Amino acid sequence: MKKDIFISYRNDGVGNNFATRITNDLKQKGYSVYFNPEETRCGDFPERLTNAISQCKDFVCIVTNGYLDSLIANAKVCWTREELLCAKRLDKNIVPLLVNGAEMPSDASIMPESLQFFPKIDALVFSEQYLNSPFNSLCGVLLSKNDGTNGYRDTDKSSELFDPDRSLDDILEKANNGDERSMLSAGIYYYYGISGGKDERKAAAWFKKVSAENGEYAPTADKFIARMYYAGSMPREEQSYEKSYEYHVRSAERDLYSAGQVGFMRSIGSGCQYDYKKTEEYYLNILDSMYDSQKKTLCSFYMTHGEFKKAAKIYAEMAESVPEAAYQLGLLYKQGVLSEPFMPDYTKAAYYLQMALDKGYMQAAYELGVIYFNPTGNFKKDFKKAEKCFLVAAKHGSADAQYMLGYMYFYGHVEKNLKKSLEYHKMAASRGHLWSIAHLALMYQIPEIHNYEKAFYYAKYAAECGDTPSEFVLGTLYLSGRGCEADEDKAYLCFKHAAENGAPEAELLLKQMEEMGI
Repeated sequence: MKKDIFISYRNDGVGNNFATRITNDLKQKGYSVYFNPEETRCGDFPERLTNAISQCKDFVCIVTNGYLDSLIANAKVCWTREELLCAKRLDKNIVPLLVNGAEMPSDASIMPESLQFFPKIDALVFSEQYLNSPFNSLCGVLLSKNDGTNGYRDTDKSSELFDPDRSLDDILEKANNGDERSMLSAGIYYYYGISGGKDERKAAAWFKKVSAENGEYAPTADKFIARMYYAGSMPREEQSYEKSYEYHVRSAERDLYSAGQVGFMRSIGSGCQYDYKKTEEYYLNILDSMYDSQKKTLCSFYMTHGEFKKAAKIYAEMAESVPEAAYQLGLLYKQGVLSEPFMPDYTKAAYYLQMALDKGYMQAAYELGVIYFNPTGNFKKDFKKAEKCFLVAAKHGSADAQYMLGYMYFYGHVEKNLKKSLEYHKMAASRGHLWSIAHLALMYQIPEIHNYEKAFYYAKYAAECGDTPSEFVLGTLYLSGRGCEADEDKAYLCFKHAAENGAPEAELLLKQMEEMGI
């Protein structure tokens, strides 16, 4: 039976285990996969393997260090090499998966000449216990398709009602006879690759013909021309914001997308002269017809120039249906920029941030937590609600929220729990959060969990990132020889630098060292 994906691997433990998992995951997603760990490999390259590779669309190779070693060694009998060369010869879509730390050779010449193409292929990196992200990336580069039921949308199962190739032939016949709508359709077919591959050269030629007609369909053609100039994909022409703006202006009266792009480009002076008043006037003239993403651009334009009330008015109109609008409105109330003089309104801020969070806008969780943790005015402090919000934000990857949870569990704002504090500070530190890195340098010195080597590691890390208090801590570790070899000179330099950057505690240690003759 024909299979769309061929899995090539080396049976070296890691390769076999990984191949088994990726095969099962692909099958669960509805792909058909050729993978047989019990395949008998003897004699000449088996005909059944040749047939399987010839029938597949995608050749996925599980690249372990052992896989690469076998290719480089170029042994007389090497099944992985023969499979790879067969896939290359048959022009298959070769997708290498670098597994468990394997890396392609930086110098392709160390491989046999017939295999020197291999390191030049874009590869995907997988850990042995991979998560969704790399797997989704793999699915994105496969030529094979699935509908979740092992059915494949290919030419042998195409729609009986619509044949894109035949449709394009009909369109081209009419387009070549001067039918303007068909000329535009031909450009769209080539632009999106509806029939076969994307061909921007042919797309541009048809769009320019339609534009030159200056008829009913010219504004739509102008929009596509504008997009191509903006992206720099106009054949034989340089990328140009000026030409993109020119064509969007021509299209704007008939096309809402171009209308929005004209406003955006005016708002930053891209391809045109910047003029605040004319930009605002332009936006307000089309405001009622704009869709929400374009209204957000206008709000950003207002906020960039300090017109917070104007932005808030538009955000308020969208808040019920657009979670990001509710979030931005909550921030404006939190920052207090909607009143004169400026005054935070945490009650309204919490209302809109909660609205955004309830609608799935997870960025709101951290900001809402901050409001409950450190309120202002008559808004009541509530550490339990703050913890709840930070937990949501931390789960979705917010390093700031992870730091706050580490801070709260360390100092016992809801409960004192050093284990949880350490866990969340390490999460935040792994994302480069400097305050958590600095805090870990202190935590690893307390009796319950002391580990001076880790304390030294984190103190040095934070100090090298410019954190003055951590440089002082690093000096104390060098001075006492904790987690490192004692080095009074390095301690002195740490204290001196920390003192120069405003740490009076460092000055005290410098004086103490002087008095002790160290």
